[in-house]
Amino acid sequence: MSRLFAFGCSFTNYRWSTWADCVAPEFDYFENWGQSGAGNHYIFNSVMEADQRHRFGADDTVIVCWTNVMREDRYTDRWQTLGNITTCPIYDPGYVRDAITERGCLIRDIALIKATVDLLNNRTGVCTKHLAMCDVMNPRQFDYSSGDQDIFDLYSTVLNNIMPSYQTVLYPTGWKHSDDPHPTPAEHLAYLDAVLPGWVTKTETRVKIAQETANLQKTRTGMSTVTRL
Repeated sequence: MSRLFAFGCSFTNYRWSTWADCVAPEFDYFENWGQSGAGNHYIFNSVMEADQRHRFGADDTVIVCWTNVMREDRYTDRWQTLGNITTCPIYDPGYVRDAITERGCLIRDIALIKATVDLLNNRTGVCTKHLAMCDVMNPRQFDYSSGDQDIFDLYSTVLNNIMPSYQTVLYPTGWKHSDDPHPTPAEHLAYLDAVLPGWVTKTETRVKIAQETANLQKTRTGMSTVTRL
């Protein structure tokens, strides 16, 4: 039995179909571990938990969609995935200014990505793909920073596993700005076709995604506008 396990943030699990839902019909069994607002800490933990529960092996496909390194995840009675720590209102601005650095978040998250890559590469027969919401090497997400090259050089063999991001493929001139900036189902499918061509083979999936996007367009405004936030 072929199994698909998907991991990520809201670009993986949202209130309409994402890349994970586009590719899921190609498999016999599907679990979506994505969670809105999730950072790479949560994503790493969810991969480890899923492996502990299911023991990834032959006939399994694991796809991880990494996200921005400035996100903060906490586990209390459940996972609290609060998004970017620099814009999250529950954190004291003084604490964020004094205790959080882009370089520190980058070092932390790339190490988590390395651990995940190593685990999955050592699971015999597992097909693994690594996607990304935005360029992992850019902590600022909206304003490119050219620093920290030493980190990128150190982890180059890890970062080479990650395919071009949504930011690079779909929004090279800036993130989409609308009532909801998340990719539409059709944009998710376009991204998959760009980075994993041939993975979505079912005509009925493409028809479903097109119809779902058309229905969204009837209820949302500004969907096609692309700008820098």
